[in-house]
Amino acid sequence: MKTKDTEQLVYPKALKCFRSLKEAIEAFENILKKDSQQSQTDFYRAKRFLREGEDFFRESIKNARRLLGPLPEYVTSDYKNWRESLLAEYSMLAKTEEEQALLEELLQDEFLNKLMDKEEIRKFLRLNYASQQEGKRKLSHIKIRIIFDKLDELLAEAKNLQKRILSEKKV
Repeated sequence: MKTKDTEQLVYPKALKCFRSLKEAIEAFENILKKDSQQSQTDFYRAKRFLREGEDFFRESIKNARRLLGPLPEYVTSDYKNWRESLLAEYSMLAKTEEEQALLEELLQDEFLNKLMDKEEIRKFLRLNYASQQEGKRKLSHIKIRIIFDKLDELLAEAKNLQKRILSEKKV
């Protein structure tokens, strides 16, 4: 696989986003737990993790749109074939459509299990199963949708903790 191919992948950026946001949340929570005045360096460290997470989130979304979004009319068949083989090689698309079978597939997915526990996978599937079939959305893209919902949830949590710290003037 060419290096250009690996830059297009969603999973590496999503994993970096996940790790950065987890670090930010942990750092913000540590600041809130301590009774004494926390040093600004800890706050700015947490803020840097949050900023990195946001950047990785945007890059992941951009790459996902390239891989899963509609293709322009001028795209060559080589690009279409490359895209389809890449999606298949990295198991980015769900293979089943029936809800229970899809749940089993998602629970077995190695990447999803790195980001969330089985209960969260069930929760996100319940939230997205019906809406992912509406309009131009494809049910096969639900795995990516679940990943971004989880990352969006972490991003919101980190931002709320940051606001809470600032409002309580812990820094």
